[in-house]
Amino acid sequence: MDSIIPFVIEILGGALRGKSSRIALRSAVETNKLNREEESALYYLVFEILRRLNVIDLYIKTSTSSYSLKKISSDNRAILRIATYLMKIENKDIEFVNNLLSSHFEQFSESNFLTILDLIQSVSEEQLYENRNDLASNLSIEYFTPTWIVRKFLSQWGVETTKKILPSFQQNLHLYVRINTIKANLEEILRIFHLNDISYSIVEEIENLVRIEENEIPIPQLEAFKEGKILIQQKASALVSLVLDPQEDDEILDMCASPGGKTSHIAALLKNKGKIVAVDMNDERVKILKDRMNLLGIKLVRIIQTDARELHRKIETRFDKILLDPPCSGSGTYSSRPENKWRMNQRDLGWYVNLQKDLLNEAAVLLKTGGSIVYSTCSLFHEENHSVILDFLQENSNFKLVETTPMVGVTSKILNEKTQELYPHIHETEGFFIAKIQKE
Repeated sequence: MDSIIPFVIEILGGALRGKSSRIALRSAVETNKLNREEESALYYLVFEILRRLNVIDLYIKTSTSSYSLKKISSDNRAILRIATYLMKIENKDIEFVNNLLSSHFEQFSESNFLTILDLIQSVSEEQLYENRNDLASNLSIEYFTPTWIVRKFLSQWGVETTKKILPSFQQNLHLYVRINTIKANLEEILRIFHLNDISYSIVEEIENLVRIEENEIPIPQLEAFKEGKILIQQKASALVSLVLDPQEDDEILDMCASPGGKTSHIAALLKNKGKIVAVDMNDERVKILKDRMNLLGIKLVRIIQTDARELHRKIETRFDKILLDPPCSGSGTYSSRPENKWRMNQRDLGWYVNLQKDLLNEAAVLLKTGGSIVYSTCSLFHEENHSVILDFLQENSNFKLVETTPMVGVTSKILNEKTQELYPHIHETEGFFIAKIQKE
C-alpha cells in the first residue's frame, strides 16, 4: 500500500477542488505504469474515502477543536482522511497507520501525528450521533450522504424507497461497453473478450451493449478500445439515443454533446450517414469531443463551439430531433463519481435548474413543427426532471409528452407514465431520467 499513498493524497485533494477522480485515477495508473494490484488498491481506497467523506470528517472534527480541516493544507487534509478511514472504517491498528502515513504528514501544530491519531481513534461511533434527533441527520451518517440530499429524497419518495436508494451509492456499478458499429461488430468484439478472458453478458434491451462481469485486463488497455472499436458507456446513457430514434433523413442536434458518448451512438445508429450538429462551449470539452469523433471514425458530425442557449442566433437550421442532456447535479452518479455528493449545495441545484429551463426553451425555438426533443439527466432530483418538464409544458401549449421507447426503466406517475426513470438499485446503472416531448 505504501507505493500508492502519494497518488491517493493527490487525487483526494484534486477531487474536492473540482477535478474528476476517475480521470485522475486513470492518469495515475497510465503515467506511473501501476500493476493490477496497485491499480485495484488505488481505486478502492480513493472511492471508499470519497464515498464516506462526511463521516470521516465528522470523526476528525469530533476528535479535537484545536484545528479546522479548512485551515490546513490539502495534503494534510487528505492524509488525515486516509488515516481516519483506515482506523475507523477498516479497523486498522493505529501503529500501522502511523507507520504508513507519518512520513507524508507536515506538522502544523504542536501536536504530532501520533497524538492526532490517538484523538481520532478515541471517538466512538455513538458520539457522531449525539445531538442528532431527526431522521435525515441519522440517515446522513448511516448512509454517508449529505443531510440536505437525504431530506430531498425523503420528501420525494418517503422512508422506504430512500433507504433502498442510499445504499446503492456505496456499491460499484457494473461496467458496460458499447460496440462502435462504425468500426466493428458484436461478434468481433466478443472474440476479443474471449481471447482476453473477459466474461460478459449481452444487454438484451439495448443492441450492441455488453455488461462486463469480470476482466483481468482493464477495458481501456485493450487494443479494441484504443482503436475506437468499443467505448465505455452506461446502460442508461446508451438508452437515451434509442429513445431519440434517429432516422437517416433527420437533421439532429445534440445541444450539450461533450464528451460525445451519445453523439457517437446517434452516429452509429445512422450508420455514419446523415446530419448531426453537436454543440459545446468549453475549449477543453470541444477538444475532447473532436478527439472522440476522430477516434471513433465519425464523419457526419458538425461541431459548433458556443453557448447552446444562444444557438438560434448563430445558425438558421431547424431540427427534426434534438437531444438535450444538460449539465446537472449528477445525483444519479454518486456511486461512480462520489465526489459529486460533496461539491454542491441546494443553492447550486437552483442554478442547474435555471440553466436546464433556459436550454429547453432554446431547444423549442430550434425544433421543427412535428419534431421531438429528448430531455435526459443523470439526476434523481425531481426539480431537475419532472419540474422542468412540467413547467415547460405549462408555458408551451404546442408541445406534448410522448412515450419514451424502448422502456427499460420505470414510468413516472407524476408525468402520466410517459417518461421513464432508472435507478441504481433496480436497473444496475446510473440514476437517469428521460422525457420525450413533441412539437405539434
